[in-house]
Amino acid sequence: MIGKGAVGTVVAALLGVGLLASVAMATRPCKPSLCADEIATACDGETGAAFRACKRSVLGNCRKTTCTCDGSGTACGSPSGAFLE
Repeated sequence: MIGKGAVGTVVAALLGVGLLASVAMATRPCKPSLCADEIATACDGETGAAFRACKRSVLGNCRKTTCTCDGSGTACGSPSGAFLE
């Protein structure tokens, strides 16, 4: 059987990892409201399902790459290597 101390250590480690992940996501402002300019630029001329897919792509790139929607780096809607999947 696993001792109470070991279980407590595992729980603490999992909480720590969850906290680090939430802090990392909090520093990545990738909401549609903040990325509106980037979405408008990248998805210009798209409508319906194509627009929604383009919007998801811009927001996904913001979360997965080094691009930003807050003006502090490469814009997520720019046709750079950071935007291309």
